[in-house]
Amino acid sequence: MLFHSNGLRRIAVLVGASALTMTGLVAAAAPTQAQTAPDRAVSAASTWLTSQLTNGIVHNNEYDFDDLGLSADIAFALDAVGGHDSTVTLIVDAIERDTESWVGGFSAGRVYAGSLAKMVSVVEAAEQDPRAYGGANQVVRLEGLVSTTAPRIGRLEDAGVDPTNPFDADFVNVIGQSFAARALTSAGSNRAVDATSFFLKQQCSDGFFRASLTQDKTAADQGCNPAIDTPSVDTTALAVINILDTPQAATAAKGAAYLAASWLKTQQAADGSFSAGELGANSNTTGLAGWALAAAGQEVAATRAAGWLRGLQVADLAPCAVTLSADNGAIAYKPADLTAARTAGSFSVPIRETVRRASAQALPALAQVPAGGDVTVSAPATAVEQSTVTITLEGLGAGEPACVSFGGQSKKVTGTGSGVGVAFGLPAGAATHTFRVTTLTGSATANTSATAFPVTTAPPVSPVVGELVVARVEKVKNNAFRLTVSCDSTVTCAGKLKVRSARKVELANGDVRKLLIAKKEYSVAAGKTAAVRLTLQRPARKVLGAKRLRVVATQTGRGAEPASTAFWLRRK
Repeated sequence: MLFHSNGLRRIAVLVGASALTMTGLVAAAAPTQAQTAPDRAVSAASTWLTSQLTNGIVHNNEYDFDDLGLSADIAFALDAVGGHDSTVTLIVDAIERDTESWVGGFSAGRVYAGSLAKMVSVVEAAEQDPRAYGGANQVVRLEGLVSTTAPRIGRLEDAGVDPTNPFDADFVNVIGQSFAARALTSAGSNRAVDATSFFLKQQCSDGFFRASLTQDKTAADQGCNPAIDTPSVDTTALAVINILDTPQAATAAKGAAYLAASWLKTQQAADGSFSAGELGANSNTTGLAGWALAAAGQEVAATRAAGWLRGLQVADLAPCAVTLSADNGAIAYKPADLTAARTAGSFSVPIRETVRRASAQALPALAQVPAGGDVTVSAPATAVEQSTVTITLEGLGAGEPACVSFGGQSKKVTGTGSGVGVAFGLPAGAATHTFRVTTLTGSATANTSATAFPVTTAPPVSPVVGELVVARVEKVKNNAFRLTVSCDSTVTCAGKLKVRSARKVELANGDVRKLLIAKKEYSVAAGKTAAVRLTLQRPARKVLGAKRLRVVATQTGRGAEPASTAFWLRRK
């Protein structure tokens, strides 16, 4: 099940943003409308969710029925991120034409109170009047389902339950109770206090909300019993959202929401995800929890949840990937679902239904992904044919996917939160070459003008020392260590490698100076990577003890640009 609210954190969603085109000098022109990484993630998911509607309603193709509950979930999600008032109105107007198929039963007088409470809430979210909706005063109708009988005063109850039908029952749970508290409070109902009071009794002392109400309606204790009630991440997260999204909520209710959010933080896995019992980590639960944490101001935890969710967002950016490009922006329920869809070439009908629900629940949480700015691409204004040029991408948020393409070449890129360089080899011939970066909401380009070598001369060959690839901390074993040299060049990378202490150190004889740690000549074939083994100089063996030592490696070669790389050394 999915549960939503409006107004959590409104952001400007740029749905269907046009391509951002830049001409290729060193720097590209800024786009006409600013976008951040959250904008792009939310915009793509919003666009995909909207595409699942037919005249404002989602039709379930697995069981062939109009799913008004899921349609309401999409309305809540779109309202939460902002910028979709017309679509939210379209959904709520469509639901109004068929309210009884959602809240009514198959027998006269049967009313599912939880569904009615949710319906009133989504009507209020759309800023319509639930007192004149679907041909009835839905607020009065909901008030009539709030018990006035002790000991369950304030409890929401289904109407028309058939006691002779073993499959019929009062299906109201804590989620339905939270919607009733929200709906009646927003409507200014005189039953709001009772409904809210009963709702808050379902919170346990640790801060979580249980999922089910007490089955025995005559029991004296109708609240949480920590000895037997188990926590529910989904229910707790929804409680936080519904309370904090109700401007008129009582102080006690807001306090309960912040306590619940603190408990939610303790349930987050190291990778940012949340689990729902035996179902394990999934985007429904993680989305709802991330949404609630953001509403409660727990931004660090909310950002971690959003980062995990983005890993499940479809981003098949051509030409790097095209298999699921028609569903870009959708959010899979679990990683295995995304893998299966890529193998099959599309989402199966049952899986698509879970993707719809997952996307609606996770959409608002995506507003917390690490921020990036406008995505721009820059390239050298000119270059020589058959040379290697490096283009630079700016604006990608940490973890944000992108595709960079040039001619028949394409490379997947993941943002780091700062500039990302991508190297391409130019073909032979003088020409203007276009490099394109594609994100979930558009693309940007930059150009390089390639000049040809004179016919009578060969392409110049410049010596290079190669790129030193090191870990933050390199380990020394048996007085030796290895460093890797990557030769991303058309010529052999060769030179001398010297490693010195970054600062002055005190030697055994009392001298204080920068110390030569190790040195070695090397040669790496073009396009290859090789490890260079360095042996500690004798004085360095005594200095390098159990603690790590900050060092600088310098690469030099005749006619080549020198290069320096800093890292740490410690004994293994």
